[in-house]
Amino acid sequence: MSPSAQLKDELKIFTPIGQLGQGFNEEIFWDTVEAGCDAIIADGGSTDSGPGRLALGLPNVPYSRLAKDLELFAKAAHLYNVPSLIGSIGGDGENAHVDKAAEIITEAVKKNGYRPLKIIKIYSEIPKDLIHRKFKAGEISPCGGGVPDLTEHDIDSSTRIVAQMGLEPYLKAMKETPDFDIVIGGRAYDPAPYAAFCLFRGFEDLGVAYSMGKIMECGAQCSIPKSREALAVIRRDSFDIHPLDPKSKCTTLSVASHFLYEKTRPDILHGPGGALHLDRTTYEQLDDGRSVRVADARFVPEPEGEYTVKLEGARVNGYHTIFLGAVRDPILIQQLDSWIEFIETHVHERIKAFGYDYDLKIHRYGVNGVMGPLEPDHARGSKEIFIAGQARAATQDQADQVATMAKFGFTHAPYAGQLATAGNFAWPFTPCEIPMGPCPEFCVYHIMHKVDPVDLFPITVVTAEGDNTHVHTPRPPKPIVEAKSAGAAKVKKPESDKKYWLTPEPAEGTCYLGDVASVLRSKNSGPYELTFDVMFDDKGVYEKVKASGKLSRETVAGLYSVPDDHVTASLFFDQAMAYKATIARPAVSGGFGETDTHGSQQHIPLLYLSMPWGRT
Repeated sequence: MSPSAQLKDELKIFTPIGQLGQGFNEEIFWDTVEAGCDAIIADGGSTDSGPGRLALGLPNVPYSRLAKDLELFAKAAHLYNVPSLIGSIGGDGENAHVDKAAEIITEAVKKNGYRPLKIIKIYSEIPKDLIHRKFKAGEISPCGGGVPDLTEHDIDSSTRIVAQMGLEPYLKAMKETPDFDIVIGGRAYDPAPYAAFCLFRGFEDLGVAYSMGKIMECGAQCSIPKSREALAVIRRDSFDIHPLDPKSKCTTLSVASHFLYEKTRPDILHGPGGALHLDRTTYEQLDDGRSVRVADARFVPEPEGEYTVKLEGARVNGYHTIFLGAVRDPILIQQLDSWIEFIETHVHERIKAFGYDYDLKIHRYGVNGVMGPLEPDHARGSKEIFIAGQARAATQDQADQVATMAKFGFTHAPYAGQLATAGNFAWPFTPCEIPMGPCPEFCVYHIMHKVDPVDLFPITVVTAEGDNTHVHTPRPPKPIVEAKSAGAAKVKKPESDKKYWLTPEPAEGTCYLGDVASVLRSKNSGPYELTFDVMFDDKGVYEKVKASGKLSRETVAGLYSVPDDHVTASLFFDQAMAYKATIARPAVSGGFGETDTHGSQQHIPLLYLSMPWGRT
């Protein structure tokens, strides 16, 4: 890369999708690349799907799906010299996924006759002996609320442990190999590749770089309606975000509110080497009505010598088997809890004779299956209950035995007043008992202190050899479509004119919070926390809710029946006209007995929070 290339007044960074391997619009991809962009950057990972991939070494998408996206990046590098940077490849960013991605690109270069491409690989798996030394030195602490202290058993039993790298390894790699084509990173802090590329090209305000990366790592998810492809234009003191799907637009509120998404709190976002402060950030709607300019974010670095990284580790804890089905008989539903206890006792007595330990969890979807212990309403009003049974034991055969006995009990166990003596349980699949293999769980989600931000992450450069014989066939020109008059456009009739969706009607002089909020959602904030966002699109409504005092730490603790100290965040965020609360999860995401791995269906108690309000 020539030195003059680093003197530009602005950078254009293109993100085609919020998670690599999920596919994107190829026409938009090539339109954007051909129009000119400085880099393609994509994030590939998340802990949202639980511990299974990290514990078992599986990619978050099939390698064939990942290959489709990577081959387009390779072609863009060959045709237009556009570099690509990738973070958390394969989902968890383990070393094997880094190597596999490099193999995919190498094969694509050879197969298609591209020019040789320089690939930088950055690894993120951390040796356990180093973690043990840090543990004994007292330099590892829990990451967030609900995370237990680390033990040596947690370290030893982890299948692998990765660390979230910051921008420093990416920056070092690019400086040492400035003519790189593709950087494949292991587990990375989501905005790290974005911030690193900005620094590499001479844009040194880390507040701008990191805030841009925090938005762009999800693609155009901050647009309305949510879309995939986004372009960021970075300047010395701000950045603009443009959704590239013509059906979507960004607003100041949609962009500001995205800083709340899956974060413990929206005003201070901690990451490797420091924290991004957003309490003074400004948002400006641009003249096109679709793009937003963001400025005045600040990055506050950690003190020298105090650099931290987050460790993530998962292990296998036995084997599990599931069975799925439903009960519909109203006589049975009236006594469901005592009937299930009878079955569980029967299974226990049978398995005790075999002399092995096991766990059995029966989820009752339609009663409290989704929210589990957080469910505030245990009324039995459902016409039918979906049952998801999960058995865990030391071996697959033992787990199969437990699940088979439990499922047999669900099919034939008697109950008072029984009329339907042929069977109690409707199941959709056969065989009903489904072996799930090793049972994964998170065991490391901790901060490692006083580390070197570069030495932890080995860098390797390889060349994908190609003979440069590719013959490019330009895309056919797009047909010219005459603009239609405004009056010719048809307006789609709304599907419903219903204003209030929540029933039953609230008391006179009140409304539900869900009646006045524009967005009300729940989501994981890492594997050990649940976070709630309540947003408003009207300033008067927002201020009225804020002044009511109804949204508070005490309210959240009461609604979810958790101690006050399990509410790790409770605050209003004026820039997004939003309220944010975060609590410790009652069960670690994706572990045995999980009811909602993604955490996205835990918002209902807030939805029905009564507000002093007249319905209009």
